[in-house]
Amino acid sequence: MARPQSHPTPVLLDFGEFELDEANACLLRDGQAVALAPTPFLLLCVLARQTRTLVSKDALLDAVWGHRFVSDSVLKTAISDLRKVLGDDPRHPRFIETVSRRGYRFIAASPLAASVPPASTAVPPTDTPRLPSFIGRIAEVARLQRAWERAGGGQRAVVWLAGEPGIGKTTLIEHFLAGLGGIACARGHCMEHFGTGEPYLPVLEALADLCRSDPTLPALLREVAPTWLLQLPWLSSTQERDALRRELAGVGPERMLREFGELLDRYTALRPLLLVTEDLHWSDRATVQLINYMARRRGPARLMWLSSFRLAEVVALDHPLSSLRHELRLQRLCEEVVLDPFSETEVADYVALRSASLACDEAFVRALHERTDGVPLFVSSIITEVMDAKEDETTIEARLADLAVPDNLAAIIDHYIAKLAPEQRTLLCAAAVCGSDFRTETVSLALERSLSSVIDACEELMREQVWLTQSRAPDVDEAVELPYSFRHALFRQVLYDRTPRSLRIDLHGQVGTALERERSVGVPVAASELAMHFDRARLPMIALRYYAEAAEAALLHFSPDLCIGLTERALVLLMQAPEGTERDTLEMTLATLQGVSAFHMFGVGSKAKGAFERAYTLLTDVPEHPMRGRLLHGFGYLLGLRGDYSQALEVAERAEALSLNANDQSLMLAACIVQGEVHHLQGRTKMTRSWLERALAIAEALDIGTNEIFATDPQAMLHGMLAIELVRSGLIEQGRIHMQRAQTRAHTLRQPMTGLVATWQEVLIEVRLGNPVRVAALADNMQKLVDEYSLALGRTACRWWRGWADARNGAPREGYRHIREAYEEHTGLGMRSGASEVLGYAAEALLLAGDYDAAQVQLQEAFRIGEELGERVYLPQLLLLEAALARAQGWSDASNSAVRRAIEEARAQEASWLELLALVELCECHDATPEDHQALVMLIDQLPETHGTEQVKRARSLLEAVKRA
Repeated sequence: MARPQSHPTPVLLDFGEFELDEANACLLRDGQAVALAPTPFLLLCVLARQTRTLVSKDALLDAVWGHRFVSDSVLKTAISDLRKVLGDDPRHPRFIETVSRRGYRFIAASPLAASVPPASTAVPPTDTPRLPSFIGRIAEVARLQRAWERAGGGQRAVVWLAGEPGIGKTTLIEHFLAGLGGIACARGHCMEHFGTGEPYLPVLEALADLCRSDPTLPALLREVAPTWLLQLPWLSSTQERDALRRELAGVGPERMLREFGELLDRYTALRPLLLVTEDLHWSDRATVQLINYMARRRGPARLMWLSSFRLAEVVALDHPLSSLRHELRLQRLCEEVVLDPFSETEVADYVALRSASLACDEAFVRALHERTDGVPLFVSSIITEVMDAKEDETTIEARLADLAVPDNLAAIIDHYIAKLAPEQRTLLCAAAVCGSDFRTETVSLALERSLSSVIDACEELMREQVWLTQSRAPDVDEAVELPYSFRHALFRQVLYDRTPRSLRIDLHGQVGTALERERSVGVPVAASELAMHFDRARLPMIALRYYAEAAEAALLHFSPDLCIGLTERALVLLMQAPEGTERDTLEMTLATLQGVSAFHMFGVGSKAKGAFERAYTLLTDVPEHPMRGRLLHGFGYLLGLRGDYSQALEVAERAEALSLNANDQSLMLAACIVQGEVHHLQGRTKMTRSWLERALAIAEALDIGTNEIFATDPQAMLHGMLAIELVRSGLIEQGRIHMQRAQTRAHTLRQPMTGLVATWQEVLIEVRLGNPVRVAALADNMQKLVDEYSLALGRTACRWWRGWADARNGAPREGYRHIREAYEEHTGLGMRSGASEVLGYAAEALLLAGDYDAAQVQLQEAFRIGEELGERVYLPQLLLLEAALARAQGWSDASNSAVRRAIEEARAQEASWLELLALVELCECHDATPEDHQALVMLIDQLPETHGTEQVKRARSLLEAVKRA
């Protein structure tokens, strides 16, 4: 904690029969010196210097003892000694008052510094702004100061400032900031006026605030936090933003968390930063998640994140902040400062700012405390009402006695509402409909009043210091009119609630229309805000259009959870819209967006599938819907991942038919990709190649890259898919050429999702070629991509392939564990595509570990899943595993039978490479016939691109041995 500042002017004070003279180190009683030890004397001076102000125990220990090797008991002893000398009764104090568990207060007359005139005659310089008086909260300020000092030393601090409305949270923050001087500070506010606000709104506001004061921050954003830079469009050009969107396509919301952590780590390496987010009870989930991430982030950071919230609302509404604050407190990752109402003594201190004699009137103070519950806002409101400098204090007491002061703030605000002139009330009602902050231009348009009259009315209301204040201080030479805000959020809420329902509905419509007009001339207005206004104005069709726009923007901002919230509200509102084509169009848009966002959030489960099915059903009525490509590709892809292959093919056929009718090649491309993927998994090698070659020709002609339909570059993806089929056909070199093209394009585009898919496809090739060292390296590369860019799609696959490589490289038990854990997580999300192959990896690892019974269980499960799904792509390898397992247990006949079934399946799939592998296995078993040997010779001759592989080298050795025999 910071030590109190030194005071060059010593205390000189008369109180009661005593005179304290710090300069001469003496205490006099009725002119006679009083014996007082140095420590109690210094303690008295510290208390007297801050008369009528609570001085916390920590502050006293710091000031008198330096807080070294002492405890509270030493302070109590010194206070007791001091009271004995002063003859002060602690139960009825004249000079030193105890504030239970907090500290002490000197309650005698105010001290007079020897060289400073009394406060009643001192005149502040006219060019020095006068700060509002600050009452109490000494201990709370001290805790904030200690947290800031820890942050300055590299120990990140997350501090909650909690309390009921009107308790003085903002005032305390302002006082704390004023005492820190010119530090790096970024402030943001959560907004209440629409329930599903922009993700990270207070943090984005804080970053924008910091960018205005620190010109180095935008460059740092470009370097380490591009997803955040994308949310601050005024910091980059249109070309830069388009490039960023392409680069960040497919990136998950976790990327924003990591980027923000890295951004603040680098920023605070140069200077400490105080990040303030107010009214966190109105925050979006993304902001709460970000605070959680920053609190748990390891490593030093000179950061203090101070957030205020209303405790009762957080608990009552089951806000996600409620559980987070408990978790972080249990793990000592945060500190919570809870503000209590003023005590009677603090209420008296506040009254003393207006009238010293009234502050000494115990009856008056007690009545005021009882009627306001000590809530600072209540106290301020009542004192402003009853105090009038032109009236004597007796009249003031009478007015307080006669005033029907209510028990809650809503009633107090009602009193102020009643005093408003009709025009003022109409203006404030419109402003309340706008939200906690509002622009005069919006109110002017909504009420059809001149802008100058609205500004004049707002200025008058601001001067009264009851209703309005300016949202922020103006920048130098700023020409635009700054927004206003309600001085207290509760004032705005009560006024909004008291506005007649019919008028409130009309005002929402008028404000929504005004915001539309402003938006049309370039004023940034969020679609979610417009949706809220037209929703509450009972104009469902207009609201639905903006809900759809807001939901699409949420996906662009990596916030699928917000997209789901918006679409859920919109789909409920849809029931109020009249039937017809426009409603069907909007419903299809909303359902498609909900399907995409649910897929990102929850995987391929029923929520995503149900949303896509709802949109798919509507496609018959709206066949030319602009989102049909996104719907058909997304739905087909989801069905493929679920293992619903027949349904996926139906969707692909629908896309092909629509493409032919509309001559839409992007739809045909989506159809070809889904067809190719499904036929691949069903083991139809030549048919798969046909679809993929057709798709590649379309993709190369379109050259569309990543967009709202394709999260990965189609050309790179198709080169990789085709490479796999070519390898299965034994065209190894051609396959490697296509795979190299996929990797080269992914590297050129520098798009993370495309890079992930290309690496995924190369792993599948190396698994089929049996190269565990290469698979391990690729799996590690995938893991880096997944971690760096938060790509949920590859989170499980990279682990089961690492497990496959570990099993083959001498760690089969560890490999099995990785494979099975990844498989359980993958299928737990509803994704069953490729399940038979992954279970084959698990069976192979257990076989290598010598656990034949467990391997048999995994293998049978793989056969069952493959049969259930109609998934045959890995069936030849599964049959070879069955043969190896039988051979390991001495069952040669069963082994040979399984190998021959593998050969038949490979031939049925026209997968010549797999047939070659199976024939080599058969020949190695020494039960092969001359016909088998001849078939192997002929196959090798037909597949010249396989000649350099280890498998063909083994085959040639076997055939040479047969000849010699």
